[in-house]
Amino acid sequence: MNNSGMALLAQQQRRCNGPQLLVADENLGSAPLHQLQPDNLMIVTNRYNLYQSALKAGFNCQFNDFDLDALASGEFAQILFRVAKEKALSHHIINQSRRLLGANGTLALIGEKGDGIKTYADKAGRYLGNPRKPEKHGTLYLATLQKLDADNPPLEDNNYRHLRACIKADGLTLQSKPGQFGWNKVDQGSALLASQLKTFLAGIGEQDTLLDLGCGYGFLSCMAAQYCSARIVATDNNAAAIKSCEANFAALGIKGDVIAADCGSSIAERFDVVLCNPPFHQGFVTDGDLTSQFVASCHQHLKHGGKALFVVNRFVPLENCAEKEGLTVELVAEDQSFKVLVLTRTMHK
Repeated sequence: MNNSGMALLAQQQRRCNGPQLLVADENLGSAPLHQLQPDNLMIVTNRYNLYQSALKAGFNCQFNDFDLDALASGEFAQILFRVAKEKALSHHIINQSRRLLGANGTLALIGEKGDGIKTYADKAGRYLGNPRKPEKHGTLYLATLQKLDADNPPLEDNNYRHLRACIKADGLTLQSKPGQFGWNKVDQGSALLASQLKTFLAGIGEQDTLLDLGCGYGFLSCMAAQYCSARIVATDNNAAAIKSCEANFAALGIKGDVIAADCGSSIAERFDVVLCNPPFHQGFVTDGDLTSQFVASCHQHLKHGGKALFVVNRFVPLENCAEKEGLTVELVAEDQSFKVLVLTRTMHK
């Protein structure tokens, strides 16, 4: 598994006595925060699980889609950032750093070679007026870039902040934005799952409830709303996904709620139906534990007799995870890459 860089970030934090900002996305989602010092450190994250962990550990933390406008200009002596998986997000943070850093403040970028750290360091150095090569620390690189007087144009961030109507699906136009997986397309697995919704949701009525677990921008919820009148609850761990899904619910008049939660952990309700296209990546790497986590959450959130519709890559052993939870499994569709399964929580389990 790739190194999150938390130890190196903590080391860099100790080199600065002034107020500091840690920008944390999915690449720090499971990193040990105890290595950091809470004094003079603010954390901004788009991951709800990291937000909860930070608050519990006593950190000053904000959960949002890296909307940094409320932070004062020149507020920070140092900004710490483990570069993001997505270029638009990394460029957005680099662009924001020039306003947020005080005179001679430092932007500390950390990442591995495969993350594009050398390119980001070069771009950020030129933008801040102080180009410097990153230093190698094992598999990681650290670039400490001082803000000098510069008026170079900002990096292209693909209009990171803003939603845009960019997805056409079954006659619907859906809004989305950078900062979430597959933000500008219909995922192949989700499309395969959606092809089964009309049959799967037959008989689901207004009195029933549906949970979209790991909703993203809300594609599955929006498709499901075309076939049933159930109240829909959509949840995701990612702030950009929550923002996008809320906009799509409002635009389409979908009855339900969009809730920030880590794999539904803060939702106590049980549902008649669960829909899920679980992620199998954490940051830059594949994480096999995510499948087990989502199946366990499905079991927890299904009513007795309830059914879930899952889609996963064919190599993912979801059947084993489901059987360990006491769920029955039925394969209902597959293609060369994905499989769709119905998981049922029997009345006595």
